[in-house]
Amino acid sequence: MASTDLTLEQKQECIKSLLKGYRKMTKSIIQELNDLGFEVEHGKKHVKITYQGKPFFFPSTASDIRTGINMSHILCRGMASLQQA
Repeated sequence: MASTDLTLEQKQECIKSLLKGYRKMTKSIIQELNDLGFEVEHGKKHVKITYQGKPFFFPSTASDIRTGINMSHILCRGMASLQQA
């Protein structure tokens, strides 16, 4: 299913499952995020993830077990705020 066919809630569920257990930004995670409509720029220490022009910055590697969960919450809230605007 193309990412354009997914609802906001479906995209959010994909993000949550994708980033669960996140340890570092891999090529497969980048590809999945690209498929969901995100642009990913990978630096040495941080990753810039852009959705519809809104940037989000995250560490390249996880500092604790909650990093992936926190990332997914931030991305989902950002997507929802853009949807409402």
